Amino acid sequence: MSETKKLGFWSSENLRQLAILIFLIFCFRWSVASPYHVPTASMEPTIKVGDRLLAFKLSYGLKVPFTDISVFEWGKPKRGDIIVFRYPKDPEIDYVKRIVGLPGDRIRIDNNILYINDVAQERTEHNFDRSILSDIQDNADIKTLYLEKLENFEHWVMQDKLSSSLYAFNQKFPDRGEYTVPENSFFVMGDNRDNSTDSRSWGQVPEAYVKGKALFVLWSMHSKEDEFWPNLRWNRFGHSLH
Repeated sequence: MSETKKLGFWSSENLRQLAILIFLIFCFRWSVASPYHVPTASMEPTIKVGDRLLAFKLSYGLKVPFTDISVFEWGKPKRGDIIVFRYPKDPEIDYVKRIVGLPGDRIRIDNNILYINDVAQERTEHNFDRSILSDIQDNADIKTLYLEKLENFEHWVMQDKLSSSLYAFNQKFPDRGEYTVPENSFFVMGDNRDNSTDSRSWGQVPEAYVKGKALFVLWSMHSKEDEFWPNLRWNRFGHSLH
């Protein structure tokens, strides 16, 4: 007759199994999928302050856990993709923005219109229906709402009615305010064009820094200044970002 011995919670065997489990969870979050909390308004109204989004790390390939080393690649980030990436100025911080420029593209902004390889990206005002701005935190009353096309992909953009972003862009890229995206890099911008620190101010995102593609909002909540309890945005649960 075999005998078993009950292990204490802090036994070496339990601690070993717990360490393995934690390691596997971190590997999964690094290489497969991970949730992210959005604390800023730079991607509003597409991604709102308080959204908890899911980034799929296998959208473009597989990386060795805890490194930027690619094992397999089965796709490339495309124009219009919303990506999570390591901030080039401080790789310990993760950012989320939209890709507007691919390697070799020439990017410029003229009268707040985005030009890619001298082609203006069409956008139309959408102020007849501003319901998507009802719970944003970045001064909706001073924003103009647009639908912008990146080639055949349409997405939200909003801009201050009195915009100053053109001057800042031209100061950074004085050659007609034009920027050529380097090889193996991407030019990213926030959909909230006048409240986004992005490639217009710090340049390109190296491809190796791309961590994954933002797919959808897991859940979302926001707090109003005059309310103690946060409000759940039920209509944002499972909301697709594409």
